Amino acid sequence: VTEAAKKFITPFSLTLLSDNTCYEDLDFWSENNLHINLARTHDILLIAPATANTIAKCATGIANNLMLNCFVAFEGKKVIVPAMHAEMINSKIVQNNIEKCKNMGCLILGPTYGNLLSEDKGEGRMIEPEEIARCITSLQFNKLNLRDKPILITAGGTTEDIDPVRTLSNRSSGKLGESLARLAYINDAKVIVISSHLIENIGYQKVVKISNSNELKQSMDDSMGSIETLIMAAAVSDYLPIYQNQKIRREKQTEILVEKNEDVLSYITKTYEPKITVGFCLQDDINDSKTPFEKLHQKKCNYIIANDSSNIANDKRSYKIYNANSCIDSFKDVSVHEAAYNILKNIS
Repeated sequence: VTEAAKKFITPFSLTLLSDNTCYEDLDFWSENNLHINLARTHDILLIAPATANTIAKCATGIANNLMLNCFVAFEGKKVIVPAMHAEMINSKIVQNNIEKCKNMGCLILGPTYGNLLSEDKGEGRMIEPEEIARCITSLQFNKLNLRDKPILITAGGTTEDIDPVRTLSNRSSGKLGESLARLAYINDAKVIVISSHLIENIGYQKVVKISNSNELKQSMDDSMGSIETLIMAAAVSDYLPIYQNQKIRREKQTEILVEKNEDVLSYITKTYEPKITVGFCLQDDINDSKTPFEKLHQKKCNYIIANDSSNIANDKRSYKIYNANSCIDSFKDVSVHEAAYNILKNIS
């Protein structure tokens, strides 16, 4: 913990809460080669929150405290999580220093839009600790060859209006789509995310929040121009309710009228012809290989990810991955993070 951080929290509190030793600058002079020992015995170095001052020192190799000495000596994966006012993060000086850190192999997470100090609001808020933890978990996997690849990932289920009160939707959690986006970004892809759920922007090119299938289609139209890889993890409603301008009274109507929805993925592949398209196929029987091949050809996909309803909103996932010729991979009861990695590994 740095001297500045001690104005917000004490080393004693950090020790108690984390059940680990909390080092401070005084320890640098009382324990021989402490910075070297710490650098050699850890896998990931995380600086959170990182101020403009700290980022500048990281970028230029200034090591005037224990944390910065560890940073210079550390040879593993380095993660920097900026937090400052919008004017600071948007300044050319800070942006240049962030770029220098990126070029040295540092992973930059955020900042995002939100509440800042002094009742201010803007771009510069540190991403949430839970999201930092999820990103750190994703660093366990081997590096993927995604540098600078423009990828569009859709996530979550659409919600269609029945009347001013009711909706038709599905139970898609958006967890896999969010994990795919996170892992693609960590592997240096240029990621655009379109989701029906709120997703924190850890550094994506763009995050678009949508509700219904029409908004999804429009947002994809707006984003597809530069996209090479499309991963359609969103669960789009198969049916559209015939919208009623007034609340349907149950004593007057016992049926909800629907019509078949447009196949958004087929429309996108036909209109834009991305280099790589990944679709998803929800089946009653995951071992049924006929349906994935049919979907793959009908929707002009390069890959189809087959799964069943047990995956929905579950923290453990089972999938089969198909290309045009065969099932190229399958995995059962793995974490969402591992499922996302296996998918990206197979398509990259």
